[in-house]
Amino acid sequence: MRKWGYGLALIIIMIAGMTSLWGAGEVFNYVKTISEGDQITIQWRTVNEQGIHSFEIERKSEEITDFRRVGRVDAKGNNSVYEYMDNGAFFKTEAGKRFTYRIKAIGNTNELYSPISTTAHEVSSVRRSWGMIKELFR
Repeated sequence: MRKWGYGLALIIIMIAGMTSLWGAGEVFNYVKTISEGDQITIQWRTVNEQGIHSFEIERKSEEITDFRRVGRVDAKGNNSVYEYMDNGAFFKTEAGKRFTYRIKAIGNTNELYSPISTTAHEVSSVRRSWGMIKELFR
């Protein structure tokens, strides 16, 4: 009988420890991306930011298939709306490709990713050339 009592107590403590960083569970209410001229706007809303100190915005594309960090934003608190303007979204070839974004919530002891959001984006040839020059120095 005592074995079950201790085992159950241990399970409850483990569950409480896993949820303490993210509170009730969900962090993100929504994530959306909007192509606007030469930039892409990433918007997201949080539900619960307990234990979160910042967010990193990550992007991948058809040419760069792994997510890479493109920006960072400090956490504001529960039920906050965030917006990040990505003006580095370009392609080495033709315009009109797709970019995929996700947000990484960073806490003191853990990280959590948002659902992904993908958008098509048109980039002018001048902007694309400038982007290629910048990429040489990364």
